[in-house]
Amino acid sequence: MATPLAKAKKTPIVGKVVVRIVLVEIRNFRGIRTLDWSPSPGMNCLIGPGDSTKTTVLDAIELALNPRTNYLGDDNDFYNLDFTNSVTVTVTLVGIPNEFCSDNRYGLQLRGWDESTQTLFDEPADGLTEALSIRIEIDAKTLEGRWSIFNERLSTDADPPSLRFKDARELATTRLGPYAERHLGWGRQSILNRIGEGGRMSEQLAAASRAARAAFRASNKDVFAVPTARAEMLGKHFAVRVREAFTAELDIQGSAITSGGVALHDGDLPLRTLGTGSSRLIVSALQHNASGSHIAMVDEIEHGLEPHRIARLLKYLSAPPVNDDDHQSAEAAGTVITPQIFLTTHSEVVIRELRAQDIHAVRSHNGETKIRSVALTAETTDIAQGHLRGSPESFLARRILVGEGRTECGLLRGLDVCWARSGKDSFALRGVVAIDGGGVPRAVTLAQHLLDLGYECLALLDTDEPPSAASVSKAEAAGGTVLLWPGDCSTDERIFLDVPWDTVRALVAYAAECHSADSIIATTNAACKTAQIPSLADLTLPASLESDGLRIVLGATAKKKAWFKGITYGEHVATLIYPCLDKISAKPLAQHLATIRGWVDA
Repeated sequence: MATPLAKAKKTPIVGKVVVRIVLVEIRNFRGIRTLDWSPSPGMNCLIGPGDSTKTTVLDAIELALNPRTNYLGDDNDFYNLDFTNSVTVTVTLVGIPNEFCSDNRYGLQLRGWDESTQTLFDEPADGLTEALSIRIEIDAKTLEGRWSIFNERLSTDADPPSLRFKDARELATTRLGPYAERHLGWGRQSILNRIGEGGRMSEQLAAASRAARAAFRASNKDVFAVPTARAEMLGKHFAVRVREAFTAELDIQGSAITSGGVALHDGDLPLRTLGTGSSRLIVSALQHNASGSHIAMVDEIEHGLEPHRIARLLKYLSAPPVNDDDHQSAEAAGTVITPQIFLTTHSEVVIRELRAQDIHAVRSHNGETKIRSVALTAETTDIAQGHLRGSPESFLARRILVGEGRTECGLLRGLDVCWARSGKDSFALRGVVAIDGGGVPRAVTLAQHLLDLGYECLALLDTDEPPSAASVSKAEAAGGTVLLWPGDCSTDERIFLDVPWDTVRALVAYAAECHSADSIIATTNAACKTAQIPSLADLTLPASLESDGLRIVLGATAKKKAWFKGITYGEHVATLIYPCLDKISAKPLAQHLATIRGWVDA
């Protein structure tokens, strides 16, 4: 917390300002022991591996900005079931309505936010944006939740001011989870209630209840005759006075037509019967278009949606609401209202569609959750965008193996299959993904970017075109592991240098199968001529031909002519070399692969 500045005269906010979150502080809530995060003004897409507390962040924000009466928490709401400390979630907002800033509302509790340094000061002052902090605290002993206005000046106040219910409704967030059916009717928590006119709606429902009773009275009620007559007879038998006669009527209280019983229909078809994806699209659009705080959350936005509809929804959410009255007023004043959106995703489609500045990586270690901007951790936004669109799967894993190119990526993937068949844990079980780094220097840059975002990373690189020593040192200093083949050689060359001759024959036979025997012989013999060693008559490669010179020629030709350049090729090469690794344990090839296996198992 920054040192509070001297309190200065507050500058009133002119015109419509959209409420947005500038700081989220979470302590001891579920899987989060600590989190301090300043979200972006617009889109905030949270990515990362499973159990990195992405959804918990959304839950915390929703809990803080949606006060409830008589709320009781749960033991599981406490980090690591530790009840020595209370749960607190503090959300700081700017762009609060003018009327909130009056001294008889929350003006005396305002704080100051410095947008340029992303710093919160405990008191407002010139040059700072007025901010309001709302806190939910769940008591460790009673599990009771209490909402209040928070600042350091009130920290010793036993009875801090609370947020008025009407004001809380104006600041409330909207939340769309995997299932959206409840928002397609006029239930208590439905988005349709926020859009509708409450008074007129109540009148309409009351009139519908009376009409239903009149219609029931006019209907044939023979089906109720026998039990009605028996009830009247038994009533008289037990001295219950009958004023006129018992009859079956519709009880407005017992079967009232409430807002929850009214739902959106397409003709006679209730929209709740739509597919999951269609329901979520409609509800997302309604939430985005509704007036209010313009803070919305969508958990697993890809749920139930095809890629093209995901793309359409993301573009819609990223734009200002087209029919919102607040937006139209602001636009006329020359201001554009941008909603603040919080998303979580496990979809590569979402990562590719969004801008780098919209995406934030979530990492959690021993309860300390950190959220980092993907754009701000790269050298440039363009580089970050290239990484996201070129290797989106890497940002969804916990640990990443970066193969310099497609051959290395395929080799790693193929070894994963071989290791799993031998009883070792698969990459998936260990939270590891192998990716194509796209060659030097991109592979090094990508690995560095991932390390800066908090991912664990190992890079397997060639040395025929080595990366700079400075880039390798920087990656290692950030906690990464970089493996370089000794001897200034490529992966292809290292393989041909180290494997037994029988495996060399198998590799050449596979190259001939993938391309053609004639092309393999022709390109190899051309290289043999340059190296001034005997050419090949065929591809049988008897043991008498084994030599360091021929191994070097075969490896260099495989590299130059791309015999195994491709993920599928690399996967098959792994199955050919895997059986011989124990026999060549002292060779660089086997040693590096053993290091990779150890890193996976660590």
